[in-house]
Amino acid sequence: MIKNIIFDLGNVLVNVLYGQFREKIYNSNISKERYDDFFMNGNYRLLGYESGIIDTDEFVNRCISGLNLNMTSDEFIDAFNNMFSEITPMKEVVSSLSSQGKYRLFLLSNTSPLHWDFARKNFDFVNKLEKFGLSYELKSLKPEKEIFERAIKHFDINPDECLFIDDLPENCKSAEKCGIKSIVYDKNDHEKFMGEFEKVLG
Repeated sequence: MIKNIIFDLGNVLVNVLYGQFREKIYNSNISKERYDDFFMNGNYRLLGYESGIIDTDEFVNRCISGLNLNMTSDEFIDAFNNMFSEITPMKEVVSSLSSQGKYRLFLLSNTSPLHWDFARKNFDFVNKLEKFGLSYELKSLKPEKEIFERAIKHFDINPDECLFIDDLPENCKSAEKCGIKSIVYDKNDHEKFMGEFEKVLG
């Protein structure tokens, strides 16, 4: 029986539009090649910010100096946070579930302090979730097995009573290996998700 619902953040509760960040960087006379080379194929996650290896100041300073950006720290942070918008149908799902009070609601996300602070301030429905499992605090990233084990302990819940919703199949597969039922969410087909969601919850 499902008692707990665990949501991912990016592309489940909020859209993640990395292109908007990249364009702001490109507009600072940085080429795509240089951007990709610095971020190791465009993946800033590999710098260790989302896994808690480095803090915000070090991340921002590394990016500005490593890319030789003509930006202040505040300008870089504004650009870095300029990639989110709410997914309205999921906002409605969270708000409805919160009002019903039938399930405990959690979040498990690969995210950073900057992005998490921005999300909580700008998307109020996220604060309706009871507790948050953040990669930089749990010192691990999805789809690693460790993050699910640490999250379950952090939330103090039983895996076999959980439903996990994520946009990436590999994350859902990892959750299933830990005994957590999962649904892959496609923000472009919310109706299909709702059919699966209602079936799982009965």
